[in-house]
Amino acid sequence: MPYCLLMDGLSKAGRLDEARSVFAEMHEKRVKSDGYSHSIMISALCRSELFEEAKKLAQDFEAKYNKYDLVMLNTMLCAYCRAGDMESVMQTMKKMDELAISPDYSTFHILIKYFCKEKLYLLAYKIMRDMHGKGYHPEEELCCSLIFQLGKMKAHSEAFSVYNMLRYSKRTMCKALHEKILHILIAGKLFKDAYVVVKDNAEHISQPAIKKFASAFMKFGNINLINDVLKVIHGSGYKIDQVWLCVIIHNMIKSFNLFGFTQGLFQTAVSRYIAQPEKKELLLQLLQWMPGQGYAVDSTTRNLILKNSELLGRQLTAEILSKQHIMSKGSQPKR
Repeated sequence: MPYCLLMDGLSKAGRLDEARSVFAEMHEKRVKSDGYSHSIMISALCRSELFEEAKKLAQDFEAKYNKYDLVMLNTMLCAYCRAGDMESVMQTMKKMDELAISPDYSTFHILIKYFCKEKLYLLAYKIMRDMHGKGYHPEEELCCSLIFQLGKMKAHSEAFSVYNMLRYSKRTMCKALHEKILHILIAGKLFKDAYVVVKDNAEHISQPAIKKFASAFMKFGNINLINDVLKVIHGSGYKIDQVWLCVIIHNMIKSFNLFGFTQGLFQTAVSRYIAQPEKKELLLQLLQWMPGQGYAVDSTTRNLILKNSELLGRQLTAEILSKQHIMSKGSQPKR
């Protein structure tokens, strides 16, 4: 133990050559250390970026000893990762499994950094997922880097999974990360997840990014969430374009005409297979919500609603359009 303490102190003080001399003396005198001397020297060599020498010493340990613990295995992993020896890295991971030695934070961190360096981002993601499952929280910088790379390789779901790991760790997140993951989700057409990000973090997302999300959702998002999305966008302070609202209403009515008011056999078949009564309620909610927020339908949309007044009932349609008309008239500039 005195030899190991002396060697550790010398290496941490930057006196690597003296630490080497102590290590050599130990082995000349056959002083038993159960491999701790190897662990100290391998760590010292890694700190000094002498990775090939560290790797050779790790191999020397494997040749002389058959007793391993987590500290030694982490030290060996570090040496093999730094030296870029993939085969030895995988063998060491296999050895941990065979010996039923559970990895700790250091194990996961070493492996994630190594696989990212080797551009094996999906493998790095798998290790990070295992790390999170064991209750360890990865570094924010490492998460951000992996999110970016996963997004770049179109692994959109995996990128969002890493984002959630960081979010659930209850650490203070970089505000820019919310916008970064939003762009990744839009690119992957994961609009429901994108909606959750905007809903929870609208104050940290720029207006151009919110506009991009809104435009994409209106075109491709779940129609059942459109009203919720509009309310979130409006609540974020972004002024919704009147044209959007009119397009949405047109699409809703078109949907009803397609599925609810077709003639003959289509009407019977579709009404049995595709029942969408909830969409009428969504249209009603949207039309009722608009005047209170300062929005009104244009004349073309108004005529379209009148033409299809049987959707909501003639009396209810008349009441809604009356409120819309009052809102529209009140928003016009006075002469």
